[in-house]
Amino acid sequence: MKKLFSITSVVLLVLSLVVVSIGAQPKQAKAAENVPQYRNVMYYGDWSIWGGEGNFYPKDIPADQLTHLNFAFLDFNSNGDLVFTDKDAAVGAPVGQEGVQWGGANAGVLNAIQDLRAQNPNLKIGVSVGGWSKSGDFSTVAADPTKRANFVKNVMKFVKYTNMDFVDLDWEYPASVRDADLVDNKNDEGTPNAKPADKQNFITLLQDLRTALDKQGVDINKKYELSVALPAAKSTLENGIDVANLFKVVDFANVMTYDLNGAWTPNSAHHTALYGNPKDPNYDSGFSVDQTVKYLKEKGAVSNKIVVGAAFYTRGWNKVAAGTDTALPGLFQAAEKTNKDADGSLTYGANNENPIKTGDGGRAGGVWAYRSIDTLKAKTPTLKEYWDDTAKAPYLYSKETGEFYTYDNPRSIGYKAQYVKDNNLGGMISWMQSQDKTTTSTKRDELTKAIKTGLFGTSAIPQNAITYANLNVVATVKPYSENGVGYEITITNNEKADETNEVLKSTELSFETVKLPKFYIPVKAGETLTAGDYKAGTVTTSGGNTVVDLASVYDAQQIPQGASYTFRLKSSASSVDVNNISKIDLTQRMVKSSVEFGKQTIFGGGSVVPDPSDTEAPTVPKALESSNVTDKSATLTWTASTDNKAVAGYKVYRNGTEVGSVSGTTFTDSGLTAKTAYTYTVKAYDAAGNFSAASSALTVTTLDAATPPATPAWDTAKTYNKGDRVSYKGKTYEAQWWTQGNEPGAEQWGPWLLIN
Repeated sequence: MKKLFSITSVVLLVLSLVVVSIGAQPKQAKAAENVPQYRNVMYYGDWSIWGGEGNFYPKDIPADQLTHLNFAFLDFNSNGDLVFTDKDAAVGAPVGQEGVQWGGANAGVLNAIQDLRAQNPNLKIGVSVGGWSKSGDFSTVAADPTKRANFVKNVMKFVKYTNMDFVDLDWEYPASVRDADLVDNKNDEGTPNAKPADKQNFITLLQDLRTALDKQGVDINKKYELSVALPAAKSTLENGIDVANLFKVVDFANVMTYDLNGAWTPNSAHHTALYGNPKDPNYDSGFSVDQTVKYLKEKGAVSNKIVVGAAFYTRGWNKVAAGTDTALPGLFQAAEKTNKDADGSLTYGANNENPIKTGDGGRAGGVWAYRSIDTLKAKTPTLKEYWDDTAKAPYLYSKETGEFYTYDNPRSIGYKAQYVKDNNLGGMISWMQSQDKTTTSTKRDELTKAIKTGLFGTSAIPQNAITYANLNVVATVKPYSENGVGYEITITNNEKADETNEVLKSTELSFETVKLPKFYIPVKAGETLTAGDYKAGTVTTSGGNTVVDLASVYDAQQIPQGASYTFRLKSSASSVDVNNISKIDLTQRMVKSSVEFGKQTIFGGGSVVPDPSDTEAPTVPKALESSNVTDKSATLTWTASTDNKAVAGYKVYRNGTEVGSVSGTTFTDSGLTAKTAYTYTVKAYDAAGNFSAASSALTVTTLDAATPPATPAWDTAKTYNKGDRVSYKGKTYEAQWWTQGNEPGAEQWGPWLLIN
């Protein structure tokens, strides 16, 4: 059971007066060219930034070892409106980020993990909604179509505003009634409204989320993932989870194979064992990774979507008998109720690492972070580590005090990773990152690295393409002639605050604020640009671009919703033409020292004049088709889009990544690989920065380099430019100038020249 502990873009640029829209280990995995796509999924609790977890910030996470990072947790109410569990942690605190102030648009964990991903493209970031103490409203919301739709709409906005890659639904647990445990957590909701209908309503909620994620993903050219947290106990799964249908909807399921035993049971046992040990009194309940996985497969789970759990913390009992097994003393033995919880009730549990306190970890359950096990051993020097080779699990036991602690270590992690590979599973999850132990680095990474090495070997985790939604920001470019000549560029952020919900209002503000902008501006050959005033910040030349970095200018470090910022670039030319600046790349950063994120390329021309009041998107470009394919290029054409005012141009995407922008309805993508399939889509945009939805996809396969491209047949409805070739009635013709509807060979001196 995961507990919620309580602890005291990119922009569109526009030209106008020219305006441009802007121990003994199991065998390790061998490095291979084609590494299986396992998942190393980590949970990061928002309370980790406070003293109880040693002020553990996102920048300290060993992100290069992970594939997925879950922000835990986001709450919601019975209407489906989102609620912060800790607003200061989420969007307020600087969390150790360079140059970030309390309450800034780049403050909080939600911004810090975006910065972390920018530095580690192998990492996907997502949000876990609910959790052990915040699952009380799932039953109500999932059962009501209106509330469910509101919840889904709000989650979609949240993941867009926070630039996340996946949603993790953490309902603990459907159809399982539980009273709130206010001794453990004063904010615990329990699940008093749970009902049998939750089982089907859970699937319905997931299907609605899946549909919405897919739609939003198409809109911003991003593939969102959907995951869930599942219980490990057979009885809880049978009671509330339609396993077969759930696995049809989700990308993967995180099975919480920890907390399988604890102070609520009268005998010691493993809380996160790989295999069940028949000597365990609860063996028939299936409290092990292997037993749970086999049950899920029997019920229709897809193997490579099953992600099994590792525990970065202990569970413990207080007074446990040694028993008669001298090799494994204390294991599966009776405990005594001699310890007390914070409310004075008796418990089998051992003392926790942190002092028990009513409403704040008030249950004595022997919970110690893995990083604190050496401290635990120093506190009780008679503790000795044992290994249950049947369960592939370690434990600590003291014959003198009767203390017993169960947990994962690198050895048990290694066996779990091997089990994942041997059984074609999807990977491993861990609860939670702040509890890991530092090794030779400053990162808390001992167990995290053991999982990564067990699954991927020494190979680097494959990188992902990071996609960000665009902002409605424009840049106006005009000439100036004071002390020389140059360009005056005004950046205007046309975004405005629309949200009223606290969570969405805060995340919208962060998302729609331009942060630490840097511009890349290619100019006409022979022209050099330098800073025209102090507002231009640091101006350099790199890769054929003039680079304008505004991070050094205090007033330009953030451009809020509705604000503008103007700077000047001085030209080496005797006169300037604003059309020379027809393409601008803008990147942003969360902090000064981090890498850039959210690059957007905007192409423009002198005729484009934006209207900030225009909010209507152009129609979708239609009839995307290939007109010519070679081994190195593909020429695409499509039917023009319409807009209420004017279409400024089209963006072309190859395999989901933007590869160009044009004002017309044809585009040639070059530098391709022979005999390779590529999928293209096109979006139209207007001068105000509105984008259409993506066109239907077209898949093009390039030719073998040894095979000459086929000449396309003449099409009476199609326009052709000089040099275009067509085949007609067995002959090949080449266009001598622009033509449409003129039949090749029909007239002696027409636009077509007979070639073959």
